Amino acid sequence: MDKVTIKFRQPTVNEYSYLRELVGWGVPVKEATEVSIEQSLFSVCLEREGEIIGLGRIVGDGGLYFYVQDIIVKPEYRGLGYSRIIMDEVMKFIKVNAKKGSFVGLFAAKGTEGLYEKYGFVIRPNETFGAGMFYPTEKIIE
Repeated sequence: MDKVTIKFRQPTVNEYSYLRELVGWGVPVKEATEVSIEQSLFSVCLEREGEIIGLGRIVGDGGLYFYVQDIIVKPEYRGLGYSRIIMDEVMKFIKVNAKKGSFVGLFAAKGTEGLYEKYGFVIRPNETFGAGMFYPTEKIIE
C-alpha cells in the first residue's frame, strides 16, 4: 500500500465516471452525476501518485437514512486492502453521524457481501422484510 493517500473530498464527475466504467457499472448522465456527487453526505477518495484508484460515498438524508454507496477500487488494485481502507472511513462517518433508530444500508455487488459482513452488515432476510427493490430507469422517458 505504498504511496496511497486518503483524501476526504468528492470525486470529480470524470473520476467518478471513469471508475464506474472500469468496474462495469456504466456511466450515468453527466448532469445526474454532478447532482449526486454534490448531494453526497460523505465522500472519500484514494489516490496513488495523484491518480484516483478508489472511492466511497454515503448518500441519504443525514438523519434517519444513510446508504453506503459506490465502494469502488480500480480492478488492478483489488485484493490489496483498499476497499477496507475506504470502508474504515465510511464507518467512522456512520458511527459519528447515525443515531439510534437510523437506517444504514447498502446494495452489495455480487460476491462482495463478505466485505460488508466484516463491518457488521447483515443480509436482509426476505422472509421477514421482503425483497430489496429498485426501479429500472430504462422506463424513464426523456
